[in-house]
Amino acid sequence: MPKDANVIGRRVAWLRNQEGWSQNVLVTALHRLGNINMTREILANIETLRSPVNCKQIQFFAEVFAVNEQDLFPKKRHFVGKAAEMKLRIFTRRRGKRQRTKK
Repeated sequence: MPKDANVIGRRVAWLRNQEGWSQNVLVTALHRLGNINMTREILANIETLRSPVNCKQIQFFAEVFAVNEQDLFPKKRHFVGKAAEMKLRIFTRRRGKRQRTKK
């Protein structure tokens, strides 16, 4: 069975900041919508991708931000190009001489 993942946390944090809400204000808004187990600590862990999100939480986040559930998820990125036409460079985090590819 695959491990649960959290891919909406960053989007939840972004939407919350766009509204100008603190984490406590968002938790209060979620509790007003219905019976949900949410605390500021749980929300902080969701936003920092340290804990998974369940279906009920996704529904509540979508409702409180007035967006579709799909809008909470990241958009797919498509790669277009041919490998034969690409010039590749090697990037490194080490300081000093750059590594170059042979032509």
